[in-house]
Amino acid sequence: MTWNLLLQIVIVVLNFLMKKYMAFSTACLSKSHMHKNLYIEHDKRVFVIGDLDADFQKFVDVLHSVKFDYKNDVLVMLGDVIDRGNDSTKLIKYAIEHNLIMLLGNHEHMMLASLIDKDADAFELWVQNGGAWHFNESEKNLSLVCDYLKTCPVTLKLHFQNEVIALSHTAPLTCDWNNLELNEETLSTDTIVQEFLWDRTRVKTQSNVINPSVLFSIHGHNTTQTPYWLGNTYHIDTNYLAGRPTIINVADLISQYRTLKN
Repeated sequence: MTWNLLLQIVIVVLNFLMKKYMAFSTACLSKSHMHKNLYIEHDKRVFVIGDLDADFQKFVDVLHSVKFDYKNDVLVMLGDVIDRGNDSTKLIKYAIEHNLIMLLGNHEHMMLASLIDKDADAFELWVQNGGAWHFNESEKNLSLVCDYLKTCPVTLKLHFQNEVIALSHTAPLTCDWNNLELNEETLSTDTIVQEFLWDRTRVKTQSNVINPSVLFSIHGHNTTQTPYWLGNTYHIDTNYLAGRPTIINVADLISQYRTLKN
């Protein structure tokens, strides 16, 4: 059996297993919020942080480690801010208060599908995977969290230092980052959500394909002890295995990637 044939078989199996997640309701998500662009001045510091799993203290600790300046610096959170830990609502309120930027992860999708769309399958998986905290939360706070999450994009294109850096919770196997808005017209919301919030095909197959539509992209979702490159995708979900979320200075990562290319 050739490597290419084996790879195709793996992709087919993974896509089959992912169909149940694609079946979760996406009515709670508006296409108007799917993809956003962010233009940042060259002299700003821009940080990206991986999955937080509702641990507020670890979040504050890593911000302190880089001397994060709330007035001048920019922070983007890659989703899965909620669930598993005890601080889901606290983190969301903090993000709102400090005008931080948050992308949706699959855990935020499960919460919205469960509480807004009343999707029973999503609710079952959500509660089994860290969503039980909501049973002890007030309706007022749950509404606040859901209302905020409905405004969060699925992807973000960061225009910074004459480069374009793509951000999303997980890395799609293929993606034309230059034409996301055009793709919205032809792709269903279900497909967009599955590719950017749930899919693990690129990591499972260890695809090193370079995506030429951006300099590189940064993602969470796939747990690892240390951040790593896969093609020009960078994976930083270290919280579960390493016990600490990873925070990335984007300017430093741009310099690192340029060095790797040369």
